[in-house]
Amino acid sequence: MSDLATHDWGDAPELYGPRHAYRESLMMRRVIAARPGVRALNAGAGAGSLSLRLVVAGFQVTSVDASPAFCASLAQQLTSAPGGPHPVQVADLERLDLPADSFDLVTCGEVLEHLDDDVAGAGELWRVAAPGGTVVITVPAGPYRFDWTDHWAGHRRRYTEEGLSRLLAEAGFVDVEVVAWGFPLSGLYHRAIYRRALRRRLDRGQAGLGGAPPRWIARPLRAVFELDTLFLGRRPGYMGLLATARKPQ
Repeated sequence: MSDLATHDWGDAPELYGPRHAYRESLMMRRVIAARPGVRALNAGAGAGSLSLRLVVAGFQVTSVDASPAFCASLAQQLTSAPGGPHPVQVADLERLDLPADSFDLVTCGEVLEHLDDDVAGAGELWRVAAPGGTVVITVPAGPYRFDWTDHWAGHRRRYTEEGLSRLLAEAGFVDVEVVAWGFPLSGLYHRAIYRRALRRRLDRGQAGLGGAPPRWIARPLRAVFELDTLFLGRRPGYMGLLATARKPQ
């Protein structure tokens, strides 16, 4: 599959699915447990589902993404959202046009693996976080799992727990905690359902990101994935890594 072209980021705003929803729920649990202040940055917001969750939770959210299409769509959704304004801007995560020490919470879901320079990206997350601020990050796990779906998605890498911990610590974060997630059901879903469905869509010339499962399928799957919470931190079999850390006072 090495000749498979990558998709254009921002070409399909409907990319929500049950595994996506479960991963964001894990992030939100870490966010709520940290009890940060209300100023939040969602770095690499994509279609904006995590930004919307943060708004509902009472945060004043700034969202940035590299895709003008995604930013335009999210800005429209947030126009009348409570607790605003909730700014949305096109930005390069390696060079954020945001002031230092600005956000009590920084979230970054499935973004660092796309960057040419993830060291610069992690450094920017540290720079814009306020002293004492919390960062919550997810990335795909297991370099040995890198396959054609990663190539198609534009991933530069997958991470080990040790590698992600070192990346955040060297950026300046403290109290770094990294746990694996996705065993056993999320991983099984990826191998048995997601990859096959994506391959069929691409073979038909359809946009791979579009066409999330219908609700009558997605909702039961999302509920089933909750069983994976019992196995957080288990190896092998995990799909992703969930990290929390703090910028020193």
